[in-house]
Parts: sequence; structure tokens; C-alpha cells
Amino acid sequence: MALSKTQQALAYLQEGMTPKEAAQKAGVAESTLRVAMGKRSGKTICPCCGQIVREGFEINLDLAKTTER
Repeated sequence: MALSKTQQALAYLQEGMTPKEAAQKAGVAESTLRVAMGKRSGKTICPCCGQIVREGFEINLDLAKTTER
């Protein structure tokens, strides 16, 4: 499964890049990346796909695939 440009930029942040560097490398606007960072703040993130888990849903970690991010 290919990551979107925004998801790629979020992955670069996890690797230690600054938001500006990550946005430039992924080819997205820094403001787009910062909006995505704000939306993810304090929310559960799926270990398989990196998407936000909606309220009311849970992840069964026994069934979830884990990937290197």
C-alpha cells in the first residue's frame, strides 16, 4: 500500500526531520503537514496503515500487521 505524500511527510517527522524538511522532501506544503500533525495530536493511530482510528473503534493488535515507520 503506497503512502500519500502527507503520510510520507509524517513518516519523515518520525525519523527526526523538521516539519519544513519533511514537507519539502515529500512534496507537500508545510501548512498541509502542520494541519495533519494537528489532526493526529492525541489520537490513536493504526499501526498498519498510519490512519487515525475513529472514535468508537478499537484496534485488535493481535490481528494488526505492524510495519516499520
